[in-house]
Amino acid sequence: MSAPFPWLEPAWQRLLETKSRPAQALLIAGPRGVGKAALAQAWARALLCEQPASNGEACGQCAACHWFAAGTHPDYRVISLREKESKEGETRMATAIEVEQAREAVDFVQMSTHRAGRRVVVVDPADSLNLAAANALLKVLEEPPLNTSFLLVSDQPRRLLPTIRSRCTRIDVGLPPLNQALAWLQENQVDEAGQRLALAGGSPLIARDYAESDELEQRRTILEELCKPQQLDPVGLGEKWKAVKPQTWHELAYKWLEDLLAERLNAGTRFNPDFAAVLNKLGRQADLAELLELAKAHAELGRTVMHPLNRPLQLQAWLIRYRHVFDETI
Repeated sequence: MSAPFPWLEPAWQRLLETKSRPAQALLIAGPRGVGKAALAQAWARALLCEQPASNGEACGQCAACHWFAAGTHPDYRVISLREKESKEGETRMATAIEVEQAREAVDFVQMSTHRAGRRVVVVDPADSLNLAAANALLKVLEEPPLNTSFLLVSDQPRRLLPTIRSRCTRIDVGLPPLNQALAWLQENQVDEAGQRLALAGGSPLIARDYAESDELEQRRTILEELCKPQQLDPVGLGEKWKAVKPQTWHELAYKWLEDLLAERLNAGTRFNPDFAAVLNKLGRQADLAELLELAKAHAELGRTVMHPLNRPLQLQAWLIRYRHVFDETI
């Protein structure tokens, strides 16, 4: 068993070097779409394997490996976002990992292990822990039980409590080199790999997922509206786009604003090459101060992107500010 993806091999080898004394709290940080969750899962499997290879990798043959593959290992837990039912009866993914889940993890690690070996808890995404859950987890991270490893996976590690970060050994996973990401996408028969990778900001797994979902069509529909700031209907579009996943919307708008800024400063389009001509025109028309303010405000919104805010009103306010960027030219 090697690293889950080729660009993770250096991080994987660093982890294997610690196998004799693994970190009790490990923070795996990096951008979306680079395989952090897969790396955490592979490391958990290696830690729980009862007949590991000489280099520390899981054997894939022992009882522990079979249980892990089946998702039934008794000494392994994953704490993640759960589905919740709203007051209106709609089932949606929760926006935070709640304190009850953290307490379940604390109770789990305080029990005896079933196999008299190691116990592993994965928290993914760790930056979704609400304050109460983070504080509950912090208590056990301060004095972790023997032979217990917590693996925290995070796209936005700065959202974690500083006290949690300080108790973790950190490993950063960055974007792979362009040629390596392209080669992997082509090996996995992803069409238009270069364009999809550019749209994904260099994240190969996001580029792959574009090929398997309707997000590209959704993206095109949204960006075609942003191409015409003078014709925007904030109220109508706010209502129409409320069904778009908050994180999807945030990333689309972030990359659009980044490209507008780049064009305004004569640096060229990076994320949306298929809209380069329009971006160039709009960039030259944009009020730089207004555009910078909107980009800054949008970046700040990343901290609350998964919170249960009034989506239509939030989108309307954004669209009104977006129109103001071009007020003097439309």
